[in-house]
Amino acid sequence: MDFAANFTAIDFETASRRPDSACQLGAVVVRDGRIVDEAMWMIRPRPLYFSRSNIQIHGITPDRVRSEPLFGDVWPEIAEKLGQDCLVAHNASFDIGVLLASLSSHQQTVPELHFTCTRAIARRTWPHHRRFGLKPLSDWLGVRFHHHDALEDSIACAKILLAAGIDRDAASLEDLEKQLKLSRGKAGPWGQRGVSGRSSRRRQSTRVAPASRSPFLFPNQVASPPEAYNDSQPEVDLQRLMIRAEFIRPLSGQCIVFSGRLRNLTRDQAETLATRLGGTCQSDLSESTDVLVAGEKTEDVA
Repeated sequence: MDFAANFTAIDFETASRRPDSACQLGAVVVRDGRIVDEAMWMIRPRPLYFSRSNIQIHGITPDRVRSEPLFGDVWPEIAEKLGQDCLVAHNASFDIGVLLASLSSHQQTVPELHFTCTRAIARRTWPHHRRFGLKPLSDWLGVRFHHHDALEDSIACAKILLAAGIDRDAASLEDLEKQLKLSRGKAGPWGQRGVSGRSSRRRQSTRVAPASRSPFLFPNQVASPPEAYNDSQPEVDLQRLMIRAEFIRPLSGQCIVFSGRLRNLTRDQAETLATRLGGTCQSDLSESTDVLVAGEKTEDVA
């Protein structure tokens, strides 16, 4: 089942603690589960004041935005990009708060908005995970991005939501929200009401890996050698592997051939994984083959 979600992911960077001090906004438009458009605006806050702590976070300085337009000047363009979409952000109450404060500060009409939060979605999709910040979640899923750049953060946010939908086999964003028992947040001239959901105790399920399970390794991680060789087939978190493959796609443009018997995956699973990693599977070796995966030899039966 394809996760045919439609939404726009956003992220604000601010110049100071003032919620109306937006200095950068990123937006990523998703249609039918695919990123189809993206935009970024540099914004000159009013007053043109940046706190040192905020500069240390995002690296944006007053000189970088001194000649940029005010929020009110670019709002018509932003509004057209956002349309009537469900807005998605990580810690959405912050970004929606910046949007409302900026609209009010620049005497712009505040539209009725609906939004959801990838932090809340991630908590319910992967309850066994311990860290739900944008960077830890992105690292865990293999999403590479430059943190605290508004456009990069928006892309990471969109991919976290897409990963959650794929993980849950959801058909749409509405289906995912229904499965997770989450209600969208709403905002307007009256303020905002955050994303909400029925609270439930965390229950151990098949999604939680037992302590004895071999962990799935991410980049820059090295497994400790086992104390003794175990010939039994280890468990493979194939679903998480497939989700992560969609994002990193290191085999893009390469042709792969599998031979012999694979120990941890069936041939169909391995070829599906290779395809999601961006590769093209071939049945036989040829001049165009880039990667040969040699499994154990199988004995011919007369």
